[in-house]
Amino acid sequence: METEIKVMQVIAEHLGLSIEDLDRHALLRDELNLGPIELNDLLAELSQKFDVTFDDVDIEDLKKIDDLIVLVEDNLID
Repeated sequence: METEIKVMQVIAEHLGLSIEDLDRHALLRDELNLGPIELNDLLAELSQKFDVTFDDVDIEDLKKIDDLIVLVEDNLID
């Protein structure tokens, strides 16, 4: 749960929003308007913040905020 909140905080800060404005099920591209470059910037920020690396295969299927949370949590376990 703590990781979820931290990921949401990073996303909110990156987008200039408050964490209350975000929904775990929000679509990254359609609802948050994250294009490929913005998504890569966000992934780089998450990677640095949590000291994890993401495989290209893992990031291909990212659609929602929830997918980002699961990705970070899975990489923290590895």
